[in-house]
Amino acid sequence: MSGDKIINIIVKHHKPVIIIFVILAVVSAFLAMGVVTNYDLSSYIPDEADSTMALNKMQEEFGTALPNVELAMPDMTVSEALGFKEKLLSLESVSAVIWLDDLIDLAIPLELHEQKTVENYYKDSVSLYQITADSDDAVQSLESLRDLAGEDGAVRGQVVELAEAQMATQSEVARIMLFALPIALIILIIATNSWFEPVLFLLVIFVGVLLNMGTNIIFTEVSFITQSVAAVLQLAVTMDYAIFFLHRSNEHKASGDPLDVAVKKTMKKSFQTLSSSAATTFFGFLALVFMRFKLGPDLGLVLAKGIVFSLITVLVLLPALIMLTNKIVEKTTHRPLLPSFKGLAKAVTKLAIPILIIVALIIVPAFLGQRSNNFLYGMGGFAEGSRSARDVELVNDKFGNNMQMALLVPRDQPAKEEIFIEKLEELPEIKSVTSFISMSSSAIPPDIISEKLTSQFFSDEYSRMLVVSNSPSESPETFALAEHIRQLSDEIYNEGEETHLLGENFVMTDMRDTIQEDNIIVNGLAILAVALVIAIAFRSITIPILLVLTIEISIWINLAIPYFTGTNLNYIGYLIVSTVQLGATVDYGILLTQHYMDNRMLMGRKEAAEKSVADTAGSLMAPAFILAAVGFVLAMVSSISVVSELGLVLGRGALLSLFMVIFLLPNLLRIFDHLIEKTTRKANFLPDRLIHRKEKQELAHHEQS
Repeated sequence: MSGDKIINIIVKHHKPVIIIFVILAVVSAFLAMGVVTNYDLSSYIPDEADSTMALNKMQEEFGTALPNVELAMPDMTVSEALGFKEKLLSLESVSAVIWLDDLIDLAIPLELHEQKTVENYYKDSVSLYQITADSDDAVQSLESLRDLAGEDGAVRGQVVELAEAQMATQSEVARIMLFALPIALIILIIATNSWFEPVLFLLVIFVGVLLNMGTNIIFTEVSFITQSVAAVLQLAVTMDYAIFFLHRSNEHKASGDPLDVAVKKTMKKSFQTLSSSAATTFFGFLALVFMRFKLGPDLGLVLAKGIVFSLITVLVLLPALIMLTNKIVEKTTHRPLLPSFKGLAKAVTKLAIPILIIVALIIVPAFLGQRSNNFLYGMGGFAEGSRSARDVELVNDKFGNNMQMALLVPRDQPAKEEIFIEKLEELPEIKSVTSFISMSSSAIPPDIISEKLTSQFFSDEYSRMLVVSNSPSESPETFALAEHIRQLSDEIYNEGEETHLLGENFVMTDMRDTIQEDNIIVNGLAILAVALVIAIAFRSITIPILLVLTIEISIWINLAIPYFTGTNLNYIGYLIVSTVQLGATVDYGILLTQHYMDNRMLMGRKEAAEKSVADTAGSLMAPAFILAAVGFVLAMVSSISVVSELGLVLGRGALLSLFMVIFLLPNLLRIFDHLIEKTTRKANFLPDRLIHRKEKQELAHHEQS
């Protein structure tokens, strides 16, 4: 079926088209409730990573994972502590609990045991339990632990982080949309000439969002980060498609075309422009699929799919709605609320030299600064004043940090194991090393160690060491300790081939290394894909370079700000924003450049640049301000630090991209005008010498008169 036939069917049968989309939206909303959400960032580490293989090996050999939550109870005797441990084990969500009785024989007085080991679990009558709880339903696990612990007890660890993320994700998506939609509506009212047009925009994109969220059911699961940001990002990033389409439709109506003819012309002429614009964003997001850190494919596929659905709703549903609601749009028309941007356009060309000098001065520091940030790789801290933050502080005050590690080494090499233990105990950050060898001292002969304790440390092939360090969950020192222990393992055990090292610090180190390796690949592919789409759309070699350079400079400035302000930056946010800002805001440059190319057929460089800014500034500001507003809403509303920080950086990036497209890009187009003409097929620029000759003739005529 030809394109014209499809267009005629959509326009003629617009009511059935709307009904079909309503049905699909309702079905999608129902399906969206069944999408499984994953809250564990560590599960996105590649299967071949050392920490992932170590976890699988320990579960295979010992049947349990490392403890993922700690619970501290005050004012307890040893017998009361043992009784409380039994209560913990009776909880349905708890699969294992480690306390002193698992590591030492309590029949022997505590004073005869290694005090470091004792004080890791029992200090000043406070009992600290290392618990393995169900992380799939972290909220239920945390609630049951807190109910048992009461107000005096304190709970900290990975399960708390997962539960907080789960509760925040479930409650905040609606809140984020509740704040973002009115802001977007206000911006659209200002940017359009009808009170009803913004409703059409939001309705069309919202249907696209529903279709995207519902079709996420095809995936096994999606991450909580994807669940938190995908809908609102899709709304913000694709809004300009609907704005562009409706503006073109209004132009055709204003020229005297009947409604159906105007809509058909708009559908036909907008397809290539909107497809090219969507393709840059689509491929920018799709580049995330090539990340080894599996959060990238998770987010990239959902966002790329969202672009497709938004494009479909704009090209199919919006024309149908225009046909249905045209009378309402006409009755609600108001005078333009945006000012003329001719003054801004003249300022852009007048300030060309200062702008270029400033950009030249900051481009290198910005590039180096964004590569030198102090990155975080985990989920971040808790909201100040929350129960979770209080519990962390209470446990820290009594026991400090307790980074739990399990080191599996060959069982048949006790001499090497002793050397390993000695090397570990020499490290200042190590609080204790517990193993069968360390327990079998002169004070505790091997023959009186119970079989229960022995099973904690031996499998058929491996001896297990339980190591506790006074390291935070994430810091340069944490990474350094993990790397040092791996180095010791390599030195003692033949390049570490026979050992498996497990713990949050090893997981975070693997996450860091994986994400950093992904950075060059993902950014490179995103830039290449976007540049290729632009090159095909404009049939030019120079234009994609100028457009991508403009957006990349804004990205470098955006991501260098944390470095120069001395604040940490979450690396996941850094990587996502690098891709999302490029894919989402390069459309602004495409629109302005297209106007410049059209104007250059009729006027000189300077006039073309000024007219391009004057004609497009209003159209650019609406989507940029919406994207910025959505980002800042994420930053303010979300209690998930990764999501909040992502929103802040994305909002700032949208404004920086807008500024660069309006102030830098037109001047770059002027400077490289001759090169653009030479490297662009069928450019057909009006020669500047004709412009100058015409100006001289007009001046001479004026003088004669």
